[in-house]
Amino acid sequence: MGWKISRFTSSLISLLRDTREEDAAAADNRLENARDAMLDLLSEVMDGQVVRPAVWGKVLYARDIESLWYHRSDVMAILSVHLGETTARARVTALTPLFKEMQLGRKPPAAKRPDEV
Repeated sequence: MGWKISRFTSSLISLLRDTREEDAAAADNRLENARDAMLDLLSEVMDGQVVRPAVWGKVLYARDIESLWYHRSDVMAILSVHLGETTARARVTALTPLFKEMQLGRKPPAAKRPDEV
């Protein structure tokens, strides 16, 4: 019986480990996709300039998706100068689907107590 429990436990652990690794890889992939899209927007307005604005570095070296989410306003400011506010807002709004799955800053809903139901 001890063999069956240990085999079951090891199978369960391997399933959980694979899921976490897949989730981490998917999160990294989404982070890189968002980063690339933001850098592409910035490079469109750079017109071959060698000196990059500070926002470029913030986006390039952001460690997580939440940081990138907050740097959207910085990207919007630079795009507004070069493209106008309406066009810049449309381009930055197009980035939003890249962030939708990440549950930024949201806490899971609290479980209701039995007396509240």
